Amino acid sequence: MIKKIFKTENIFLIFCLVWGVLFLLVNPPFQSPDEPEHLFKMWGYTEGSYNHKIKDGWAGQVLPESFAAMYKVYDAYRMSNNPVPFDVTLKASMLSLDKNNTEFLRFTPSSYTPFSYFPSFIVLWILKILNAAPLFMMYVLRFCSLLVYLALCYFAIKITPVKKILFFIFAMLPVCVYQAASVSTDGVTFGVILLFLAYTFRLAFDDNVEKISRKSFLFWAGLVVLIGILKFSYMPLCAVYFLIPQKKFSSKNEYIKNFLITLISGCIVSMAVVLPAMNSDGLIRYNYENNLLSSGEVIKNIILHPVIYMQNIIKTVWHLAYFMSQNMISSIGVTFAMIPASVSYFCWFLIFAGNYFYEEKEEFVRIDFLRKIFIGAGVIISFLIMITAVHIIYQTKVYILGLQGRYLTPLIPFVMLLFACGFVKIKGVVIKLLLILSVQYVLFVNLMTVINRYY
Repeated sequence: MIKKIFKTENIFLIFCLVWGVLFLLVNPPFQSPDEPEHLFKMWGYTEGSYNHKIKDGWAGQVLPESFAAMYKVYDAYRMSNNPVPFDVTLKASMLSLDKNNTEFLRFTPSSYTPFSYFPSFIVLWILKILNAAPLFMMYVLRFCSLLVYLALCYFAIKITPVKKILFFIFAMLPVCVYQAASVSTDGVTFGVILLFLAYTFRLAFDDNVEKISRKSFLFWAGLVVLIGILKFSYMPLCAVYFLIPQKKFSSKNEYIKNFLITLISGCIVSMAVVLPAMNSDGLIRYNYENNLLSSGEVIKNIILHPVIYMQNIIKTVWHLAYFMSQNMISSIGVTFAMIPASVSYFCWFLIFAGNYFYEEKEEFVRIDFLRKIFIGAGVIISFLIMITAVHIIYQTKVYILGLQGRYLTPLIPFVMLLFACGFVKIKGVVIKLLLILSVQYVLFVNLMTVINRYY
């Protein structure tokens, strides 16, 4: 019984549930990044609408007046550093749903599909039927998001035959737990990507898997397609496929063919699902105020001037390197409050230490140079897709602004593979305990930062 409790996945489940509930309760409503947009998008799904509504040329959604009123009150605190008075939440708790009194609320709609909100949008639909209060809905949906994240990461840590402690540290990064405990798509996305990597490790490094069965490969391919639907920019990470030895397939042709079919079908399916949900119609405030070019014109400029565009990316990376290194670890609210830089650097140390830590009886991971090239290419392409999408949306000058550190967070375990080597090995129960407790310290600092930001 004691051995079961001290398994890495069970330790994760206990600690992450505690910290997640604390973040869920302490973080005021609508304060996590894009939390209102995600909630309103889900509301549309419960109304049978796959996309946003348009009124007088503006994008938005038809919502109960009580929901709109609650959002407007909290929205004033999202873009400021002012604390949120307790009486604001007290008044919000007294609002009833009243579905018959509605209004059209303008907002920037997300392009996420129901897959990103499963099963949260079903829970929201049930809460609507029960006429639950708006604030109660908010906290229930946060808890639902947290439970999904817990389940995905638990099974990821459980099934991976290697690097369990690295998975543990990644799954308990402040930004991951904070986002998972909010109305967001990040918890599902982070969890699915970690599960995908864990399953790839199982196929690649588990000695019990001598041959890849059709069922196993289809499950792996299904995860790739799901990642493309959740957030297309992460699909190139499927390059970790090449960690799987070729000998586990019947032939080299099957080895290459399976990867290409998965990649092509994943692109087609994800585009077919995602494109109809994109906010291509209707004005949004940012576009209106900044008089932006059409997406087609921006893409045309990139194609005609690739060298200039790459120079712009390099300048942006250099300019934002320090901020991103912190923001990938901790990102609180819209104003990007973060834990102290010293704690972020300590967390990076823990990540690298976890990368070289091996559980008892765990096989050492050796990745040759060619496979590292494939993985590195996948990471770089994924980053280029992300920063290009941000450039098309925001079109900022001098530097490409709008890229948030949490977008890059899922790349961390893949980047760690590039540093994998056979001659750096850390083992021991005491070291494992220190790593686990150190992560709790980082989360405690993050919780104090949230409290200091809002109270």
